[in-house]
Amino acid sequence: MGGFFRFLGRTPRLGAARALSRARSAELRGELAQAAALYAEAGRFDEAARVMVLRGDAEPDPAVRLRHYVQAVETAPAGSPAAMHARRKRGNHVIAMSADARTTETTRQDLLQAARELEELGDAEAAAAASVAYGRAGDVEGQARALARAGDVEKLDALLVEQQGKDREALARRAAHDQVAMLLATGRRREAVETARGSTDAALRERVASVGARRVAGDVVALELRGRPQRIVLGEEVVVGRVATISIASTAVSRRHVAVARRGPDIVVRDLGSRNGTTLRGLALAGEARVGDGIEVRLGDEVPMVVRPSEELGGAALIELAGERYVAPLGKAALGVGAWMLERGSDGWAELVTSDSPPAFADAMQLAPRVTLLAGDAIAAERGGDVVLRIRDRP
Repeated sequence: MGGFFRFLGRTPRLGAARALSRARSAELRGELAQAAALYAEAGRFDEAARVMVLRGDAEPDPAVRLRHYVQAVETAPAGSPAAMHARRKRGNHVIAMSADARTTETTRQDLLQAARELEELGDAEAAAAASVAYGRAGDVEGQARALARAGDVEKLDALLVEQQGKDREALARRAAHDQVAMLLATGRRREAVETARGSTDAALRERVASVGARRVAGDVVALELRGRPQRIVLGEEVVVGRVATISIASTAVSRRHVAVARRGPDIVVRDLGSRNGTTLRGLALAGEARVGDGIEVRLGDEVPMVVRPSEELGGAALIELAGERYVAPLGKAALGVGAWMLERGSDGWAELVTSDSPPAFADAMQLAPRVTLLAGDAIAAERGGDVVLRIRDRP
């Protein structure tokens, strides 16, 4: 019975010794895959990991080489020299593979893992390699720590100086974004555009790119005033024609056909020397015609146009033409909301001028006394109050 137990006790040792011998022979023959398996069978996982690293070193395909190194790390006993060697190989190979690759989030995580493993090895060479991995992953803190452990004071100083510059640039960019956001929110869109235009920050310029598409410019502003749709025509005089303040597509109408203007307390209609003329009650309009309570003229004896005092805005003219209605203040465009007026800037941008009497609000935000208007603006006369002025998309 004792001999039987002695036999059982010796069998694994004899089997392990035989597997170890076969493993060494396979390694000498260059049969590294078989050698690694036999070393593992013999319980020599450190030797199996060493051979796996050798297989990786001999592999021309970088991806396959990495798999061998990973397998070696997983096979080697924790904390053993073989494990440390395999981890060094894997970390350095990940860094080498990233040199020409686009840095994706997956690549970044692989680099961070490699950097941590190399840093844990504790020697200066590994720390220097870790600093490269941290740098490519964008982890400045890790890179600085690794450079300090590597004793590379010169590179560490250069990194800190560079990072300070980047921090200053980041603060300046953040301040510019905050400034533009405030300008946009308070209605100072022209200033926001000018600030972004003078910046080298592409993201900032892109942020205000949509402002151009919504910019309200020209002589006609489409809006809703206390819920009533209107087209307000800005300027001291309104010209009607094919290419004019109010344009109409008709061959009977000249490019600049008639003008509606103010003469003292009166509103008048004046033909501008049109090719086909303007008629009033069947007679050619000579000089100016006083609007009074309202008149109808025909442009080129074909297109009817009615001009009469506006009921929406006191003192303004209402022009009805081709099924559309236009309100022309013929001077200051007072909206009847305190001191609110519409004006056209020197660059053509339509502006709401409130002089804070009363102030204007967009939701809870108080707007500037002069608001450069965008399509879609909804403006109230008190914080959180009902919208009294809404800018429509089309004139």
